[in-house]
Amino acid sequence: MASRVFALIIGIDKYKSGNIWNLESCVDDAQSIRHLLMHDLHVPQEQICFLTDQQATKRAIEDAFMSHLVNNPDIEKGDAMVLYFAGHGASIRSPKGWLTENGKDVEVLCPYDYDSKSSEGRVSGISDRSFQAMLRDLSESKGNNVTVILDCCFSSPASSRDRRHTRWTPTSKATPDDLYIGLWRNALARSNPTDVIRGFTRASGDSHIVLAASRQGGTAVEGKGGGLFTQALISVKDSVPLHTLTFVDLLHLIEKRMEGYRPVVVGQNIEQTLFDGVPFTADPCFVSVDAYDSDQVRIDAGAIHGVVEGTEFSIHDHNYRSSLNPLRGTVYASEIHPTWCLARTRSQSKKAIPEGWARIRRWNNRAPFRVHLRRSLFSILRRCRLSSALPLQPTLSRAQSREGVNIIRVKHSSQADMSLTLRRNEMTIERHDAMLAANCRRIIHLPSSDSQKDLKVIDAAARFHLHLHRKNPWKPMLGLVAMELYRVDVTTWTKVSGNLLVDGRAQIVDDKNSVYSVVLHNYSDRDLWPYLVGMDSGGYSISMVYHPDAATSEPPLKKHSSMVIGSGTLGSEALAFTLGEGADAGAGFLKLFVSSVFTPMTFIEQGVANSTAFPKTRPSEKAKEVGANTSEIWDSVVACVTIVRNLGVTG
Repeated sequence: MASRVFALIIGIDKYKSGNIWNLESCVDDAQSIRHLLMHDLHVPQEQICFLTDQQATKRAIEDAFMSHLVNNPDIEKGDAMVLYFAGHGASIRSPKGWLTENGKDVEVLCPYDYDSKSSEGRVSGISDRSFQAMLRDLSESKGNNVTVILDCCFSSPASSRDRRHTRWTPTSKATPDDLYIGLWRNALARSNPTDVIRGFTRASGDSHIVLAASRQGGTAVEGKGGGLFTQALISVKDSVPLHTLTFVDLLHLIEKRMEGYRPVVVGQNIEQTLFDGVPFTADPCFVSVDAYDSDQVRIDAGAIHGVVEGTEFSIHDHNYRSSLNPLRGTVYASEIHPTWCLARTRSQSKKAIPEGWARIRRWNNRAPFRVHLRRSLFSILRRCRLSSALPLQPTLSRAQSREGVNIIRVKHSSQADMSLTLRRNEMTIERHDAMLAANCRRIIHLPSSDSQKDLKVIDAAARFHLHLHRKNPWKPMLGLVAMELYRVDVTTWTKVSGNLLVDGRAQIVDDKNSVYSVVLHNYSDRDLWPYLVGMDSGGYSISMVYHPDAATSEPPLKKHSSMVIGSGTLGSEALAFTLGEGADAGAGFLKLFVSSVFTPMTFIEQGVANSTAFPKTRPSEKAKEVGANTSEIWDSVVACVTIVRNLGVTG
């Protein structure tokens, strides 16, 4: 899931002016921060603007600030924004009347072309006054969830021996007049010159938070391993769950790692969670774990989710993304109920199993997903790597469990659920599974250029296959729950077609202007909780089309009644089916799960950008009340929807 974080990252080692001492690890630090954002906070690469060395001129930084942040239409108020700068800081004598105390210096950030000639004079860098005006512009446009991280300083080191490793440079030629010329366009119009707070790390308003390597008068140092401040910052993520920290907490942890140096954090909102908690969303892959007895726990996942005896769960402290969450234990499902299970450890230890959150590590599907690799003149090395990752195994007990699903490689296509042919930049898949082959395109082509991507496709296909085929063998709601599909008018939301589902199949014509609704019928004597899942066979994605609200106290699908999904109201958006560019036909499935009690279903999703996680729905003391849940039931209904470019074209 993409994180709603946007960043401008700047790292400068080499400077244009020969009078400025080059640094050695600012670019490395910038790359480390980018890696943290992308791999730990799950920020997409396109949400990060990265400038280093000659790319990071004063003009380029200011232009990127405007285009990537202030005027970025993808950023909404509340999104987190991060500005990181590693390079030299400096100071210039203030112009007369600029500060209440004449003769004092103005702090500046040094871009690549600092103190060099330009058409307008000397490049005077980005002054504290300009920077504050820039951040006010950003705050007014996109909100004040702005974090500034500065690994530089504005004072000379106490000893000349430390000069080489200090991120500060003296100013040779830039003058107070150059400061005026280089001022941010809104800086003078914003306030009285004497009202401007002097310095980057003095107390500021609520427009942003500054986390900096040094206080005023302090120094920021670096070595070949990186800036001391940045490396201390990055090391925190590997020792403490970030979602539990405020900016003040983070400062204390950084300071402990900085060997006597004193970093600083300023801003009105420094007591709030890092980045206002934006990267730390609940992960729907986790379900709650409650104590049951001395050697078992109750986990909120059961038969409706695909749990079987022996399903393996890992236990963790929390369910937040992008935050340290180490393994606390491993348990295995031992008693399966419709929406929950009991699980125990296989260890001989008498240590209590911790409460918290669980995620499935291995589904323990009885029938493994079978893959056949076809020979090809292309990508021989990729095929060898894939063969190694999926060894030929004759028994389920030795099947390869990848991403939690048992997968084996077979010798012949007649034994397989799918056959693969690897080509230069794609994977050709032939589906042998009867349900997919009968209802969907038998052969599809998916982009893939290396063995890691090949394996991800196989993993996704295996999970898709698992969730498509699993069902309640007792069929308690057979003939008592039905699903219908209608095309509706987008203005009146009334039906403009008959029921398009005939014997569990519907064929519709691709039309971007058409929308559809699903009508669910409950002919039983039970109130039900419905969960409608969309399964795209073309890309193996699984997404929730409809999921009831966890806070709703009453089941939405009442006994002997109907409900509409796609009525145009909030929480019941209409469905749309469209073909990909160049495709003449496509197909997928609508799978309806129903249960007699509420249960979170979102953790079966895959390949979905947005999903919703749910909090614990039962207090711990209820976990022992097994009798209250003995009447739980679940069931499912599957329908295939084929989309064609023109009538008469089939999948």
